[in-house]
This record gives sequence, structure tokens and C-alpha cells, in this order.
Amino acid sequence: MIALLRYQAAILLRSHRWIFPLILYGLLVAVSDEGAVPLAGGLDWSAAMLVPAVALLTRSMVTAEPAAARAVVAAACGPARAQVAALATALGAGVVLGLGGACFELLASQRPPGHALATTLGGGLAVAVVCLLVGSAAGAVCNFPVLRHPGVTLLSTVTAVVIALVAGISPAAAALKHTGTGLAAGAGPHWPGLVPSAAAACLLASTWAVSALAAARRG
Repeated sequence: MIALLRYQAAILLRSHRWIFPLILYGLLVAVSDEGAVPLAGGLDWSAAMLVPAVALLTRSMVTAEPAAARAVVAAACGPARAQVAALATALGAGVVLGLGGACFELLASQRPPGHALATTLGGGLAVAVVCLLVGSAAGAVCNFPVLRHPGVTLLSTVTAVVIALVAGISPAAAALKHTGTGLAAGAGPHWPGLVPSAAAACLLASTWAVSALAAARRG
């Protein structure tokens, strides 16, 4: 599996398909900051923007490998394992984005004094993890090999991202609204809560399983 992950990471880097999600995430995080946003609110915003960024990263990752190379890898280690490795690589790239966004907010936003800084940062990172998992789940279930037509996959990915950010049943939306103030939250520390965190983990596991089974069936 380590070799598969290294192979998929090399594909992502050499294909340059990470550039657009990186630019999109950077712009979304940067344009929202006006220098007067409390750290908690800034971290919530950067976490929310992980949903579209990671969904696009996942979409890019599962379609980056040429068909001939995909067939060889599937024959060597199994299509399901290859698909999980691709999804895990995109998730890892999303972790890098999330850490970068958190560092930016830490430098650009208004930081609370004293020990409240660590609590606020910890809560913001916990929300980011939930959004990261939801974004990966959206990208996994709305793209190849579950869906194959390029237009359908793009439209379904955008729809899933919107639902993930605004629908009350979404773990990401629930985590972002845990204080009742949503993305416009104030300066206090924010934590996603146990239910949204568990729901995000279950959603990720189920969508990855669907994607891996689709790869095995069509591989």
C-alpha cells in the first residue's frame, strides 16, 4: 500500500492537477479575510472552503491516471486497492491545504489572548477535519468510477459541495453551525461536536467503499 500511495502521489504532482484546487482554496481563504476577523471565525471559513477544494482534488486524482496505466496497476494490486490509494492521496493533499489555511488564519486573523489561543486553534482544526472528510466523500461518490460522464461528474460534485455546506443533515454544515452562528461565528472557541465528527467518518468510509466496489466491478 505504501508503494501505491507513493505512485499515486507522483501522478498527482506530475500531472499538475493539484494547481487549480490549490489556487481556488488560496483565493477563497484570502479574499474572505479583511484583517478584522476573529481567529475562530477565520478558522471556520478556511475549514468550510476545504469542502470544495478537497472534492476537486479527489476528482482530479481519480481521473489523473491514464487508462492503460490504471489497468496495469489494477491487475498488479487490485482495482479496489488502487482506488483507495488514489482517494487517500487526495485526502493527504487536502490535509496539507487545511494546515496551510490554518497557518494563514493564525497569522492574519485576530488571535485571542493567553491560553484561549490553543483552544481556539484546536477547535478550528477539529472543524477542518470534519470538512476535509466530507469533501473527500463528495469527491469519491460523485466521480469516477461511480459516475463516468464528465459533465455529470462535475455537476454532481458541485451539487454535493453546495449540499454539504448548507444542508442541515450534512456533517460539515452541522460542524460549522455548532455554535448557532455558522460561518459568521465570533471569537470564542468552536468545536464540531461528537455527532458531526462521527457522521463525517461514517460518510467517508461508506463513500470510499462504494467507490472501491465500483472500481472492482468495472475494473
